[in-house]
Amino acid sequence: MPLSSKRLERLVRQRDLLERLQRRELAEAIALRDRRARALAEASASRDLLLDAGRPAGPVDVADLLAAGAYLQRLERDIAARQAALAHSEEDVAEERAALMERRRDRRSLELLLERRRAEERLQRSRAESRQLDDLIAARWKPGTPAMEDTP
Repeated sequence: MPLSSKRLERLVRQRDLLERLQRRELAEAIALRDRRARALAEASASRDLLLDAGRPAGPVDVADLLAAGAYLQRLERDIAARQAALAHSEEDVAEERAALMERRRDRRSLELLLERRRAEERLQRSRAESRQLDDLIAARWKPGTPAMEDTP
């Protein structure tokens, strides 16, 4: 049984809503990815600043050297964790984008089906009106009726 145009309209509206929700989820995933990319850049900048600082002039305190080494290790672990989080965010963005494209194709196919259904309904109405008009004309202008005899 084919779907009616009203049912298809409801389905299109529902698919449009789902597409808008998916678009919002994609925007959130992109925002999270961007935040993670900025955090990674900040951590990398901190590491580069520490490495570029060089050695202080004069005597070196062992405690300061050990603290700088521990801080560098902590920065390296933080950078590795942020890189993993950024890679995960990239995968999430790709998944959300693919889901959005699927939702968009789904909505568009339903819209095309609705357009075809409406065209079929217009054609059926036009045919029904033509049949009614033909029947009316045929009933009114039968051969041998006074109206036909008066016309030359």
